[in-house]
Amino acid sequence: MVMVFRNTIPIQNLKCNNCAITLKKKLLQIQNISEVYVHSDYSHISFNHTSVNDLSNIENMLTFLGFPPVGEKIKKKNNSGYYCKDQSRNYCVFEKTNA
Repeated sequence: MVMVFRNTIPIQNLKCNNCAITLKKKLLQIQNISEVYVHSDYSHISFNHTSVNDLSNIENMLTFLGFPPVGEKIKKKNNSGYYCKDQSRNYCVFEKTNA
């Protein structure tokens, strides 16, 4: 029997229902993630997952998509579009920019 966990993460930058729909589609593409619900009014997401590592994958995807968890500070690393969670260059994600 596979254990299923339910989690809720408050997120930043959620401004509209279209963003919520796009966010849900992207998160459902992550393996072991199911029953994603994006609460636009409260700026948080709820989802089921089967592993502790899944939580990290969700947080990384949220950051990549521009909806980092509340309290997470993302700093621009360079003009190539890299964003980092800290100064040590750990936890970087790549985001293509149209600039």
